[in-house]
Amino acid sequence: MARPTFSLTDDQARLLASRVAALQATFPYDSRNHRPFVRGFLRAVQEATGQLYSPAIYQRLLAAFAPERRPSTATLAAEKQALALEDVFHPKQGAGNAAESVQQPAVSSTQLHAIVSDAVDAALVRSARFSAAGSSQADFYAARLHDTEQELLAARAQAAQLAAELMAARQAVSSLEQETERMRAVVMQQANAVEKLGLEVTDHRKFAMQAIEESRGEARVWKERCVILEGQRKMDAHLLETFRQKAYHAGAAIPDVLLQDKPR
Repeated sequence: MARPTFSLTDDQARLLASRVAALQATFPYDSRNHRPFVRGFLRAVQEATGQLYSPAIYQRLLAAFAPERRPSTATLAAEKQALALEDVFHPKQGAGNAAESVQQPAVSSTQLHAIVSDAVDAALVRSARFSAAGSSQADFYAARLHDTEQELLAARAQAAQLAAELMAARQAVSSLEQETERMRAVVMQQANAVEKLGLEVTDHRKFAMQAIEESRGEARVWKERCVILEGQRKMDAHLLETFRQKAYHAGAAIPDVLLQDKPR
């Protein structure tokens, strides 16, 4: 058997359109939270038609009167059940609603049981869905936590290794600094020794230059003396030869040494 077609009368459509316009102004569009608008829309449909419908009917009505509002089927079902329970436990009172109370029969225990059962089933379905999603999300976060802990352990081990290397490097730097200070002191001592040696070499050089100059002066003096003595010797030899010749002419005897040296 086919389902009866759903349609609104002109009066119902006009009333629902005016209520939707008021809801649009009261609840601006929010993509993250459709529930306030959906609750008011379901109440407006109930006021216009006097009935509750399935989520599919509400989606058709939303497509016609508020196409930008696209709540999920679960949201529509939950709000429908909440509205039904509200009507059961808080029925409308007053003369203004007397006609509606006459036209609409009281909800029987069977209908109340069916409504409560539907609400419980829907709640169980949502709970199971959310539990499954929560379980998978918890597994994901648990895996991420495990990976993070492993990365943290590796980072801590690497940090400890780097700290040990840093300490060893600092100790090596400290040893090198001490060795550098010791070598610097040795170099300073050697520099002082070289400076003293340079002063001593300069003094020795000065002394040597002075000695050389003095030796040169003495050599010049002795050379001049030798020249003078050589001239004196030649003069003495010339005078001796002159006196000897005169002595020979005067009848002096010629020594045997000179006779032997004279050529025959």
